Amino acid sequence: MSTSESKPPLILLTGFLGAGKTTVLNRVLGAQHRRRVAVIINELGRIDIDTRLIKSRAGDVMELAGGCVCHEVRVQSELWAAIDEVTRRTRPEVVLIETTGIAEPWSILDGLEALGEGAPATAAGVVCVVDAEAGGGQLERHEEARAQVEAADRILLSKLDLAAPEAVVALHRELARRNPAAERASFPETAEATAELAPWLLDLRASSRAPRAAHGPHTHGQLAAVAYSDPAPLLAEPLLDLVERLGAALVRAKGFVHVAGDSRRGFLERSGARTELRFTELWGAETPRTEIVLIGEGLDAGAIHRQIWACRASTVGQ
Repeated sequence: MSTSESKPPLILLTGFLGAGKTTVLNRVLGAQHRRRVAVIINELGRIDIDTRLIKSRAGDVMELAGGCVCHEVRVQSELWAAIDEVTRRTRPEVVLIETTGIAEPWSILDGLEALGEGAPATAAGVVCVVDAEAGGGQLERHEEARAQVEAADRILLSKLDLAAPEAVVALHRELARRNPAAERASFPETAEATAELAPWLLDLRASSRAPRAAHGPHTHGQLAAVAYSDPAPLLAEPLLDLVERLGAALVRAKGFVHVAGDSRRGFLERSGARTELRFTELWGAETPRTEIVLIGEGLDAGAIHRQIWACRASTVGQ
């Protein structure tokens, strides 16, 4: 592990599924700032969607796939090793971890503290991204969303432009009730606000709150991640219909889609209450392939795969 003199400060970027953590991270990495930042992405699922979305922006990105760092000892061990490796390799001034959408920050911080002198980093803050449109319902329904808010020293409200005023008022009240000490902020999509976002998120704030000794083992209930990867082209309309039919049980979906009859890379996203399929760059020399991850309550991987297979298009003429 790192020596005490070389231990970097560690900031957790957390928030429930679909809150907009990767969007925030992209803005920070694309902004002008003077610190060397190492980024570690924890993906829930075996497809590294987030890492592929940000790797062109970050100088040192490491991905821990296959689980949530908050409660799997094996994955926590990988996390500590990743921090130690990136510290030795690049000597960053800050290590930033983007957690999964169902991580409990206190479990990560407690695990770090338990390492004592052998810890690879020192805790320096928890930033929680909250979806202004869907956050109220998520806090009511999901223990993970509540734990993330309660552990934060900063709360970043996203998607304010999509939220009804009464929903934002109610959300502020709930956030104030659950964590009155946390600073609440938002940064519009402007150059001026983005310039303010980076130093705010990278600000080192040692927590003044003692780790909770009384919280029990953390469980994720019936939330499950289903990964789908296949080169066959899919029909956009039935795929979107499938996502909508999953309804409230599907809390997050994200990934690349090989859309039949289109040479552009599709990107499917279910975030909060909204589902979108948009097109980005051409596939080019890369072989088109659908790679998506769906996260929800009680999802059956076999059923999901069968239903996506039903969206396949004939390859004739493709």
